Amino acid sequence: MSVTDFNNTIPRRIRLDLNTEAELSIREAVNKIEAIGADVKLTDAINKIWEGFELVADYVDSKINVGL
Repeated sequence: MSVTDFNNTIPRRIRLDLNTEAELSIREAVNKIEAIGADVKLTDAINKIWEGFELVADYVDSKINVGL
């Protein structure tokens, strides 16, 4: 398996070099919340933010798949 083949098997949303600015901002927000500390409310907030990340990534992936 070549490096190119390996890279094509990794989902775009996991590869930081292929994330959009919006996706990277969501990741940064999660990192900042994690730096605050540990609390159930913060964990709930992070989980909701990740749900948003998945929705944004789904949207971006759908646009890439139709060639936009």
